[in-house]
Amino acid sequence: MVQEDHKNPFKVQQVQKSNLDLEKRLTTNDKLLLTKLNGKKQLMLYATGVLYDSEEWEPLPSKSSADSRFKNVVELLRQQVFAIKYKIETQMLSPFMEYTCYLVFKLSEKCQGLHCPVKVRDLPRRRNKENQIIYFRSPASVNHHGAFWVPEQRKDGWMEVRIWKFNSKFDNNLGKDVIPMNLKLITCEGTMSGLIVCGLEFRPM
Repeated sequence: MVQEDHKNPFKVQQVQKSNLDLEKRLTTNDKLLLTKLNGKKQLMLYATGVLYDSEEWEPLPSKSSADSRFKNVVELLRQQVFAIKYKIETQMLSPFMEYTCYLVFKLSEKCQGLHCPVKVRDLPRRRNKENQIIYFRSPASVNHHGAFWVPEQRKDGWMEVRIWKFNSKFDNNLGKDVIPMNLKLITCEGTMSGLIVCGLEFRPM
């Protein structure tokens, strides 16, 4: 919360204007989309420039897509592993909020795999947490005692699955103005061939 400075009555106005300018800049950025729901910030990142080959650390190639809210998507080939890396500016998010990150995706008609679980390693925090388990296809039998996340259908025709949770205040890299996101996704069997990623969506819980 911004406190009024009686010695400088224009300070609060300047801070508010700065926040508005930031949101305008972010909303028009070609890598992300910033929106609000019930006064809370939501953020969506393009898959382009965020998904990496985990061996060479080169961005995965993108292709155009007519049915994505973004112009380009990333379609994985025969990788068993890929990485997600990005530095989130804390000003992009509402403060003191728990956020969930969803990977927005589709499976191509040629995709025959991805029935098995996929491990998500949170590399900066891997000492404190075990690997998260996700699925890109809902498993035939669900163990309700298992700690894993399954995909859900979206209204826009895409699918989404939770891959990460964090707090916009306490996970901010020891007070710095960015939150490092560095995940590695590893399929337990086969490859990621046929996985089409539109982007990442960060929503407050």
